[in-house]
Amino acid sequence: MTTLETPPTTTPTPPPPPPAMRRAGNETSRVLLKRLAGCLIGGFVLGLMVNSKEGSPDDFGFVFHQTALKPRMLIFLAIGVVIFAGITFWGYLRQHARRPGVRPLGMGILVIVVSQVVLNWYDPQTVKFNGLRKLVDKSSGLSSTTTWFFDWLSWTLVALSVVVTGAAIVTRRRVFGWVTTVLGIAGAVLAWTAHSDVLDLGGGIDHSLGAYGDVIGFLILAGAGATVALSQAEVADSRGFMTRVMEYRPGLPFAVLGAVLAAFSYARNCWFAPVNRNLDFAKTHDAYQGTDINSLASNYLGWLGWVCFVVVAVLTLAATYLRQRLLGWLAAGAALVATVLTFFSLKSMTDVAAKSVPQFGKSWNNLGAGGFTACISYGLFAAAAAYVIARPKTRAAGKSATLPVSRALEKARNSANMKALIVIALAVALFYPPMLSQYWQNVLVTQMAVYLLLAVGLNVVVGWAGLLDLGYIAFYAVGAYTTAYLTGSLPRKPPSWLHMTPLLTIPFAIVACLIAGVLLGAPTLRLRGDYLAIVTLGFGEIIQIVAQNNPGNFTNGPRGVEPPVPHPKLEIGGWKITWGLDNLPYWYLLLVMLAIVVVLFYRLENSRLGRAWAAIREDEVAAQASGVNTVRAKLLAFAIGASTSALAGTFFASQTGFFDPTQFDIFTSILIVAYVVFGGMGSLPGAMAGAAVLTWLPEFLKSQVPTDDRQMWVGALVLAMMIFRPAGLLPAKRRKAELSHLDEASPGEVSAIPRGGAM
Repeated sequence: MTTLETPPTTTPTPPPPPPAMRRAGNETSRVLLKRLAGCLIGGFVLGLMVNSKEGSPDDFGFVFHQTALKPRMLIFLAIGVVIFAGITFWGYLRQHARRPGVRPLGMGILVIVVSQVVLNWYDPQTVKFNGLRKLVDKSSGLSSTTTWFFDWLSWTLVALSVVVTGAAIVTRRRVFGWVTTVLGIAGAVLAWTAHSDVLDLGGGIDHSLGAYGDVIGFLILAGAGATVALSQAEVADSRGFMTRVMEYRPGLPFAVLGAVLAAFSYARNCWFAPVNRNLDFAKTHDAYQGTDINSLASNYLGWLGWVCFVVVAVLTLAATYLRQRLLGWLAAGAALVATVLTFFSLKSMTDVAAKSVPQFGKSWNNLGAGGFTACISYGLFAAAAAYVIARPKTRAAGKSATLPVSRALEKARNSANMKALIVIALAVALFYPPMLSQYWQNVLVTQMAVYLLLAVGLNVVVGWAGLLDLGYIAFYAVGAYTTAYLTGSLPRKPPSWLHMTPLLTIPFAIVACLIAGVLLGAPTLRLRGDYLAIVTLGFGEIIQIVAQNNPGNFTNGPRGVEPPVPHPKLEIGGWKITWGLDNLPYWYLLLVMLAIVVVLFYRLENSRLGRAWAAIREDEVAAQASGVNTVRAKLLAFAIGASTSALAGTFFASQTGFFDPTQFDIFTSILIVAYVVFGGMGSLPGAMAGAAVLTWLPEFLKSQVPTDDRQMWVGALVLAMMIFRPAGLLPAKRRKAELSHLDEASPGEVSAIPRGGAM
């Protein structure tokens, strides 16, 4: 019997992928490996940056071991892996990253991290969160919740909030959002009670801000959870939400913020702090009982202060809620009266303390932050009232023959916003500096204030006219040496009829810098770009070398000015003002100078000359072909920018008294350019913000990181700005549009039609 056997079945071998697909897969793998390597290296560098050891060229191996070869480095490598995953799977994450609650979640985490890593938590020991945790572990008598909070509970609450909020965003379950809200409120309560427990046990004078920042951060997390639970939108509209909040009752958020700040000032803040005292408002009233303080201040400390707060708060809240202009005017007037009463009460307090108890220090040196905080809160009330007073008139806008209703309303809103911001900025500029320590007051006057003026002046040349000037420091030197000459502080003395005080030298310094600006601008009219930068760089070097070599025994060479430039004096009728070693009077002098310059420059920006500068910046050939006198416009840009540096030079010379040519080097000139670029070229607020941030940050980092690491952190910030905000911190509208909106397709633009779909 013959059996028929079926042949064995074989699975056909799939054809190999085509070479193009293999190459694409290999290329993708290489890209992922490079990205992973870059993220790991970035995490490793971050681990080297975040350390408590300072580099040493003699024993680098030990320092490297302490920072890199420790288990702590695994945390930073894990951060690199998380960043790699976020970049790789960003397409999947993006659909959830735009949902409501994500931005407040990130903001809350950032506030908590800053509070628990950067800010102080206990001033008597000058320790941050981690240092206080070590003290808590060594102390007895604290509650268990306090110990848990500093050991593990705070960061655990943050991690749980992130996880639960993420689950709420992905699954869209409201219960998770409410759980995050409960966690945030619990974290805020625990942070407050734990810090209060530490203060009750340790005692001492404490003005630390870490606990307050932590409470705010946890409350923001609670708000993020509530947003996720209540919102039904697929994409968060943060700007629209803020617009709805601000337009619901214009000015009401500022009124509420002012009420909270004023209540904190009168209830908990320090008003009198000589030597080792830390008295709040009520205790200050008790301390001044029986002294020769005037009746106004005595009544203010007794009952008038609370009455001012209640009256101004009620009027402002009613005006903003009811939108009544009359109430707005009454609220603004009451806020102004309350500010004046507070200021003169503080003056009487400090005069009496300095006179009766000399060891308390001279006037204005023995006050706490409470009175100045109250004045800032009244500034917020006035800003809220400004919204009501300047609210848009819909009916009048509808009758406008030149503007549509929407444009008229938008213009009115912008005007109200500008007025409110000016009021707030003025209140902060006037009353925040007295709360600073002597060190920070010195930084504010000798560095930040001078660089603000220089950045505003250079913004005319670089930001508005588009002329890269790397020798701007030369005009600063011309202004300083002109002041030194006219005050008789150089070997060559001026004629007796020309000898004058520093304030009177300002017009002469401006004229000298105008001439120097024209002398620099005239030979460079045909130069652009890098060639112009090289010539201006050479001009700055020439001025410094000339001052160093002291031709004709004029500048006194490297020894600097001698005798020192005298301090300014001003006599108006019987009113005499003398500036000395105190920093605050110089700050208010510079504030007046800066206000005048900013107002004039704002008018100049929108003038015919300002538009000519903008045309030259965009395309000089087209501007010249359109009839713009480019020679005149560029010369005026150099001259006007140089005149502002004359103010800075006069201020610097009279405030410091002594200077030498080494203070006008090329590095300072490049630094001023960096301020303008960082803040936003062509933007006056941006130039001032860039100068303020990049001047404040290195000084702040002195107490946070090793000395040699400060510039590394500043460089990291500048790189982050270049990547994520290339237009600058507060960019000009035109510049922002160029870098963010011009590459986007217009919604009305006709898209390409497939060949088979044509009509």
